Amino acid sequence: MKNMRLPFAALAMAGAVVLAGCDATSTESPLDVDALHGDHAGHLMNARPGAPAALGAPDLAMMRAGSARYRNEARALADGFVDVSGCVSAPPIPGFPFTGAMGHHYVNFERFADISVDPSRPEILLYFPDGRGGMELVGVEFAVNAEAWHAVHGADVYPEVAGVRYDPPNPMAAPGSLPNTAYTLHVWNWKDNPQGMFAPFNSSLSCPVSGD
Repeated sequence: MKNMRLPFAALAMAGAVVLAGCDATSTESPLDVDALHGDHAGHLMNARPGAPAALGAPDLAMMRAGSARYRNEARALADGFVDVSGCVSAPPIPGFPFTGAMGHHYVNFERFADISVDPSRPEILLYFPDGRGGMELVGVEFAVNAEAWHAVHGADVYPEVAGVRYDPPNPMAAPGSLPNTAYTLHVWNWKDNPQGMFAPFNSSLSCPVSGD
């Protein structure tokens, strides 16, 4: 698969806008869920129970093998992943189609700059407080800049993994931010999710309340 790397300046800006666009909803750090991960109630309705087994199984096995080392948070930090979000919960909006939480997003911006899909190399790791002062790996998230992707693959080709197409960029997010410009896909490969392996929020998770 052909790759395309973003200039370093664009990479640095991508990291900055993820943080700069956050201003409201998280129990551990201020974060606007819509600014980070999109208006799921509006343009995003991708709660999928799973991919066809024949398509999904090989990619899911690669995801598991490629992320297993990051069950140790220290290894993720050593490999360049950065916690950008605090613990993210589903917003309490009437009619919102998902419940639960996403947890913490550890982004590897070097991987994000590589415009490709590799099931063994997710751009984002999803962690959740384990209740003992540590962090538990609960899933992964794939992300690719939409404009750069289409420049390489054409207008009618979309990123997918395990037979599942990524969710589209969110037009409601802050202009220029990662969620505003990237295709993304959550995969709950380390924590069962009653809402589906590829749903954005995991209903079996609940962020600690302040003071916990």
